[in-house]
Amino acid sequence: MPGMEAKDIKIHGANLDKAVRDKLPTDHITSILGRLKSDVVATEQILRETKIGMIVNKLRGHSEKAVAELAKEIVNKWKKDVSIKPKSGSSSDAKGEVAMKKESSTNGAASGRDSSNKSTPTPTPARKTGGGSSVDPMKRNKQTDNINYNIYDDDVRNRAVGMIYDGMVIGADATPDDIFKLAQETETQLFMLHHKKTDGQYRARLRSIYFNLKDTKNPNLRKNVWSGRIEPHRLASMTSEEMASAERKREDEKIEQENMKEAMVAKAPTSVTDQLQCGKCKRKNVSYSQAQTRSADEPMTTFCECLQCGHRWKFS
Repeated sequence: MPGMEAKDIKIHGANLDKAVRDKLPTDHITSILGRLKSDVVATEQILRETKIGMIVNKLRGHSEKAVAELAKEIVNKWKKDVSIKPKSGSSSDAKGEVAMKKESSTNGAASGRDSSNKSTPTPTPARKTGGGSSVDPMKRNKQTDNINYNIYDDDVRNRAVGMIYDGMVIGADATPDDIFKLAQETETQLFMLHHKKTDGQYRARLRSIYFNLKDTKNPNLRKNVWSGRIEPHRLASMTSEEMASAERKREDEKIEQENMKEAMVAKAPTSVTDQLQCGKCKRKNVSYSQAQTRSADEPMTTFCECLQCGHRWKFS
């Protein structure tokens, strides 16, 4: 039996997109998917013309298990469809696989566009390569791992996901997918924490997370994130002090102790007199103190401050 025509596939794809966007019942979505599974025979031309692979592929991360599993089944079926070698020995099978991969590789960006900033989407990253990265773990970033982090219709949030990934992936032996998931979830929690606004406070907290994650002297923070000891919702709300490395905490404590000592240094007592006149406002309400600023055989220096206008002067 011949497969569904391209124009009908496009219609089903549009209906599927609308059903997901409008949050229609799961049965309605699975019904459309079921029709696509049974009636569509994937070919290179069909995938390129209808973009149906991209539409279905992004549903593999759907919150409803039935939808996600059916989408996975369809994607796997279509991959097999395009990889079947014709008896003639032509190279169309290879072209078909390339087309399917290209459809799959754009699912991350598409999932972001299907979700508004009013909700919290759970997009899937589009990676150009599978498995882990072959570069030095300490030099890994979104470019070396071929991560497509443009998953939202919001450039600020997209850059945030990329920044968090860059900080989080340093030294990691985890796969790009695993790190991306943590980075995306962290940004989502950060976005929710700031009432779905990418304002100054959101950006300040983002910078704090990024700089603390990328700190080469703070590997424990990244390890705790990878291991799940620090979950995304916790990382998004941590202060700079909480994220800081042990070395930095010791330095901060040292500075604090020095400031305390300086604050506790005895200062010369002050007195108020009406015998001194302010040269600026001519009032006689002056606070003064005296200190030996030169050698012992020299007179003490008197420091004055007018309590009316704040003018300050000194004399010996």
